[in-house]
Parts: sequence; C-alpha cells; structure tokens
Amino acid sequence: MTHAAHTEQFHPHSHAGQRRLASGLNFLVAIYLIISGWVDGITSGNTANAIILGIVVAILAATRFSGATRPWASWVDAIIGVWLIISPWVYGFAGQNFMWNYIIVGIIMVVLSVWSATASETSGTTTTQP
Repeated sequence: MTHAAHTEQFHPHSHAGQRRLASGLNFLVAIYLIISGWVDGITSGNTANAIILGIVVAILAATRFSGATRPWASWVDAIIGVWLIISPWVYGFAGQNFMWNYIIVGIIMVVLSVWSATASETSGTTTTQP
C-alpha cells in the first residue's frame, strides 16, 4: 500500500493559520460582546458582565493570535463562553430577547476557543512510503 505525500497547501507550517483564524474571529466576537453590552444592557450587572468579559476575551484572543500565549488562553476564553451561555439564568434575564445574544455569542466563543486551543504548535511532516 502506498501513501501519497500531501503538499504544503494541506499542511501549513504548524497550525498557526488555524490558531490565528480562530483567535482573530474570537477577538471580533469579543468586540461585538463589548458593544452589545452597551446597546442592549438590561441591568448594570449584565452590562458589566458583557463589557468586562468582552475585554478579557479580546485581550486573550489577541495574545493567542500573536502567538504570545499558549493554548491556556483559549481554554480560558472557552470557559468564559460557557459562562455567557448560563449567565442569563444567573442574572435573571432568561426569556428575554437579549438572552439569545448571550447564548449565541457564548456558543461561538466556545467553538472558536476550542478550535484555537487545539491548534498544534508543532509542524507535522508527511513522508511518502513506497
């Protein structure tokens, strides 16, 4: 059985592209969270939650994007995403329209953060076997 070698286009230098894409998108989601906290703030706790966590996620995503931090930064972002999903019940605005904003943003954050965290930092090599 022979194995064909994959070209570099299928195996970019490490998975830095995956890390950068996921972290960059997560940064944009964090900026959206900050803005939405001001626009649709239902309570002061809810507004502070969105703004403070948005800033934290933006900082962690930016440092992960640049490669300055290890995968732990993305795992912290994922935990914050889980918090966003459950916070409508904690802050008592479950059932209101803004609840869906938090849930959707939280889900997106979890997905992007896990995707960034699981990006391998070592480059894989592919060989051809006769």
